[in-house]
Amino acid sequence: MGFFNRFFKKVEDVNKGEAAATELEEEFYLDSPEEDAINYWVEMAQNIIVNTVKAANNSVERAFILVDMRTQPSFEIFYQLDGKLVMWNELEDDNIKEKIKNELMPQATSVASAVNGNFAQAEHSLIAFAELQFESATGAWFSHIIWQDDANSKLAKEVIVSKWFDSLSAETKSLPLDSDSKLSWYPS
Repeated sequence: MGFFNRFFKKVEDVNKGEAAATELEEEFYLDSPEEDAINYWVEMAQNIIVNTVKAANNSVERAFILVDMRTQPSFEIFYQLDGKLVMWNELEDDNIKEKIKNELMPQATSVASAVNGNFAQAEHSLIAFAELQFESATGAWFSHIIWQDDANSKLAKEVIVSKWFDSLSAETKSLPLDSDSKLSWYPS
């Protein structure tokens, strides 16, 4: 959380009587470059999710995105519709598919460059893959990162997508749409 967000949240807590005014000075510090990079990733992840759901006309139950941030950045997107998982290119609406293909997919390179550029400046390991989940009923979202220094960063993108899709296909059959729960990751 950036300085201003943190400070204004504390002011709000003081105004509600949930914190003492003396606690305000505790918030007078600047984030480290690593915290800044992580905060930037969180903002970017939220934007990716919002754009992915908007691209499908907000008509999905859940959205899942694998962000490959290695040498050839890409988004692999699938949705839960009517209880079933489908890849974005299997959607029936051609306008939605065109929007995803032409507006959303091309953003992967700039996302990877911006996010990993911040981690590089912070002298932190870079993100190889990120998995994002969103549940429309509750607005809950979750992120799982596979860092470049993790052995799983060597997995092929197609393997991760396939195994994650299969795992979630089974899991979503029994999980209510308003579960507000994180589903499985691959690899976990």
